Amino acid sequence: MSDSEWLIRIEGVLKAHFIQADGSSRPGADWSVGLKQGDKTYTVMVRVYLSADMTPEARADEYYQGQTVIGYLYDCLANGWHPERPANLAITIQNPNPDYRPPKAEKTAKKPRWRFW
Repeated sequence: MSDSEWLIRIEGVLKAHFIQADGSSRPGADWSVGLKQGDKTYTVMVRVYLSADMTPEARADEYYQGQTVIGYLYDCLANGWHPERPANLAITIQNPNPDYRPPKAEKTAKKPRWRFW
């Protein structure tokens, strides 16, 4: 990895209702995101709202939402933003493209609930 390349990873998410400027409450999430460039590391928060017309499947798909947050930050970096500069990072996520398919979860072997020795 060269010093100019960025690595980005999701570190956590907190789902909540956030007070809006008009006093109403809106569901969303604060995503904690780690960024690394060379030896320097940063952590930023991205406020995410889901569009009102989002499907239940897309609302439940945290992988899609996390990848959208990462893509948003790569776009911000490409447009000259740097994590050392404070910014109000907020996006509204729309439904995925119709051809989007979430990655298949790895199947794990079921472990028996009880074990006898």
